Amino acid sequence: MSSKWHQKKAKMAEYQFERELQSLGNNSDTVKDQTSEVAMGGGEEQFYEKKLTKEEKKALAAKKREEKRKAKAKKKGGDGGDDDENGEGSDVKKANELLANMMNRDNEDEDGFVGESNPAADQLAADGTICTYSTSRKGVDARSRDVNVQNFTLQHKGTVMLDATAVVLNHGNRYGLIGRNGCGKSTLMKALGARAVPIPGGIDTFHLKEEVEPSDTMTALDAVMSVDEERARLEKEAEDLNTAITALTEAAERGETNFGGDGDDNMTLDEKQELIMEMLTATYERLDDLDADTAETRARSILQGLGFTHDMQSKLTKDFSGGWRMRVSLARALFIQPTLLLLDEP
Repeated sequence: MSSKWHQKKAKMAEYQFERELQSLGNNSDTVKDQTSEVAMGGGEEQFYEKKLTKEEKKALAAKKREEKRKAKAKKKGGDGGDDDENGEGSDVKKANELLANMMNRDNEDEDGFVGESNPAADQLAADGTICTYSTSRKGVDARSRDVNVQNFTLQHKGTVMLDATAVVLNHGNRYGLIGRNGCGKSTLMKALGARAVPIPGGIDTFHLKEEVEPSDTMTALDAVMSVDEERARLEKEAEDLNTAITALTEAAERGETNFGGDGDDNMTLDEKQELIMEMLTATYERLDDLDADTAETRARSILQGLGFTHDMQSKLTKDFSGGWRMRVSLARALFIQPTLLLLDEP
């Protein structure tokens, strides 16, 4: 199943191609000249699909917003109901809330590591696993690619499994844990996976500890693609930003003048639209960096490498045995390519 972002990119490319064909018109001489130019090595952009630039993406997004506005106005017709009753009055409020939330998120300090405020670490402590370690006044360098924890002590339900131990994981190396059952191998893995120790913020982790859960709604392909939380978040963010700028534009066309948020941010309509467009551009650029438009192709390639045929990739996870579901879990790990991959008896 293609992702929303994949479908968007396909529609954008189709629209661009149709627009170029229409611009050629019925002038056969023009077509002949351009065909000759291609034969000589030029004019390829007229015949081959090219990657849209940021300006083209903005223009296409603006065109889609205009089409959406016209369709909404046509559907509404001559109905003169109150804006609030139609949900239009709340659109501006939602746009302001979205803008405020995203600005607050961007202003958050994301350096360092996830520590006491981490829900996963809190749950680990609630289950009886306690981690203590030494810290430096300088804290953890978020740019570091290594994990270096000194005086690390690991306790599980009162049993000390590691005492005053150094945990050092250097980037690019592979490590294995050897020990008898119950000595704390999986417990250490859980502590690292929950980021209950000082792991630099620039190191993303993935803890593969069990097979994917059987589901009657999720296929093997869906299970792999759903693990990429950043891509899914960015696609949702792009959709929300387009909705926000559409709401502000429609409100301006209705003659509304109050665009301030609850906190009276004193931003004009143009300033808000410009800010949203900047955020939208940054979101599209990050999606391009993640190759979001090739996500399904990459996921299928990984599954095929693990023995899944095309038909098997479309089967529900509940129809697989535990061994095959473990392969799905492994495919999820390979799909996101984390900096720190933790494999607990895969």
